[in-house]
Amino acid sequence: MALMFAGIIPFAATAGVMFVWREDLALMNLAALWLLVYAAVILSFLGGVRWGAEIAKRERPRFAELGPSVLGALAGWGLVMAGFQHGMQTWIFAGMLAALILHYVYDSISPELPIWYRRMRLWPTLGAVLSLALAFFLLGRA
Repeated sequence: MALMFAGIIPFAATAGVMFVWREDLALMNLAALWLLVYAAVILSFLGGVRWGAEIAKRERPRFAELGPSVLGALAGWGLVMAGFQHGMQTWIFAGMLAALILHYVYDSISPELPIWYRRMRLWPTLGAVLSLALAFFLLGRA
């Protein structure tokens, strides 16, 4: 549980830095990039959890489990690339927020993951979502 809560720190810290730097657009955008990249890293990590769970249980992993687990990483990568291409736009943060929520739903309804893991995912997901929502709000006001 402590490790999951520690994973919220970069989300909260970068969103907090965005808030502190809200009067300086260049600095706020820099912190927004940090937040965006960390969110993409976490989406990749979550997909890796799914891979690990699948390969630990089966001699021949199922594509139906492994295939969707890479979608989060691809979405995260695409959104980071969009951030570089278009700047820190609110729609990019809305997309990252949606990707994290969808991954949470995907994990929480999966009988393939342990119940303790599915339950513990709630708080880190809320921390990530609230941080991305703050970024969305701050960028919308810029």
